[in-house]
Amino acid sequence: MRSRLITLALLLWTQGLHAETPRSIASPAQLQQALLDPAGGRQIVLSGGDYGTLVLKDLTATAETPLVLRSADPGKPARFSGLILRNLQNVVLEGLVLDYTFQAEDPLWQAPFRVELSHGVTLRELLIDGDRAWGRRPEDEGFPTGIGLAIRGSEGVTVENSEIRGFHRGLTVNKSAHVTLRGNDLHDLRMDGMNFSQVQNLLVEGNQIHDFARSLSSGDHADMIQFWTTRTTEPSRDIAIRGNLLNSGQGWFTQSIFMRNEKVDLGEAGKELYYRDVLIEDNVIINAHLHGISVGETDGLTIRNNTVVRNAASAGAENNPKLWTPRITVAQASHDVEISHNVTSAIVGPEGQPDWRVEQNILVQDRARMEPGFYGTVFLPAALRAPDRPGSFAARPGGPLDGSGIGAQWLNGGK
Repeated sequence: MRSRLITLALLLWTQGLHAETPRSIASPAQLQQALLDPAGGRQIVLSGGDYGTLVLKDLTATAETPLVLRSADPGKPARFSGLILRNLQNVVLEGLVLDYTFQAEDPLWQAPFRVELSHGVTLRELLIDGDRAWGRRPEDEGFPTGIGLAIRGSEGVTVENSEIRGFHRGLTVNKSAHVTLRGNDLHDLRMDGMNFSQVQNLLVEGNQIHDFARSLSSGDHADMIQFWTTRTTEPSRDIAIRGNLLNSGQGWFTQSIFMRNEKVDLGEAGKELYYRDVLIEDNVIINAHLHGISVGETDGLTIRNNTVVRNAASAGAENNPKLWTPRITVAQASHDVEISHNVTSAIVGPEGQPDWRVEQNILVQDRARMEPGFYGTVFLPAALRAPDRPGSFAARPGGPLDGSGIGAQWLNGGK
């Protein structure tokens, strides 16, 4: 369906969004006509079928009456092979399938679905489905490829209750503000789940990122949530990462939350590029790499009520227990840091800094039954035999976590 292209520049929508009756559409031609006729209604309801590539540009609707494109029947959704939303205001896509098909000329970073230079875009209950590369090097052959969703230079973008699967990277957000990623399911990805650079007012909440389809021979440094400062000019700031499940599951190890500050630690920038006002709370991380929660130079960092534990089945082949055990690490030069009420194997970074508060954390391990913090005394018995299941890491009744308020509270039925 890649040959089909619906491209529209819709400057007239500013005056045209008044009708309340949804407009039913059954073909790409009807969709193109509907988008050219703003008097036809602000809600466009699509019958199931393939609509090719949709390109919307230069459209201005209002927050009260956004342009809405949605599938008529969630069981028979409308499908698009490409999507470019550029210079838009107040657009909602709901219940659609974005289905990427790999082509021989496509690079690993091919981004078929993009939101650029836009404001007030909501993507809700989408399936963003990737593909596998073929005719490539052995480390790429048969592995997921492309970027599921790329957001750039935008503000007020929400992606919620959607599934992203089968890509090299799930989604990327660059030079954007007021972005909300809530209740999404990302899986079967080759390298990264979510990538961020130069973002402000970001909420990452209630997502599941799990079961990667890694290419171990590729040298990928796989991350579930990654931030970086390379090629940025302003710091990422006002970030909340909370209530997420990051689980290696039946897949290989990855880094979990990895926020290296490359420009600062390489001496290319100073405090002006420190991350600012970062909250990481109530997350469950089940993985097998030491970078469970790793945060570079930051001014204003809170890491609290996280459960960071090991899934031994996801570990690599090297005989290096420390490498395969997730922990919490914070750059020592950070300022105004709180690390409290977490469950983890180790905390690296505190060295008596006067503006750091490190308290009420429980250290755990899964190797020595007679040593403190052994999984069998802290969690339910299933933590040792089924570590890929989040419920295995609920507090053992009468154990040190029971009623303590330490760790991710939703594991034990808390808020």
